[in-house]
Amino acid sequence: MGEAKELVKKLVEVGNASDEVKNEMKGWGGTVQFEIDGEKFYVKYNDDGTAEFFEGDAGGANFTVIASDEYWAKVMKGEEDPVMGFMTGKYKIQGNIMESQKLGGVLKKVKL
Repeated sequence: MGEAKELVKKLVEVGNASDEVKNEMKGWGGTVQFEIDGEKFYVKYNDDGTAEFFEGDAGGANFTVIASDEYWAKVMKGEEDPVMGFMTGKYKIQGNIMESQKLGGVLKKVKL
């Protein structure tokens, strides 16, 4: 299992323990699909702001993050700016790019 996947799992765990993160995500109820070096997994946000991690393809995610394990791990650890990375083509987003800002908000609140 790659470092980025482990960090996404940790993001879910830490986010579920944080009232600040849960309040940020409350009512969204979206799904974030990840395709990291070809491996697929996703995070489903519930209406109460909590999240769940799943293996595989979500089928109908709000957006998909496509990245290398090395790069996305750096984003998750706060070592890379996801906005600049997207603008310079270091990773791709498929689907609703505006909703991807929700993930950016969570990443700013959680230190991994």
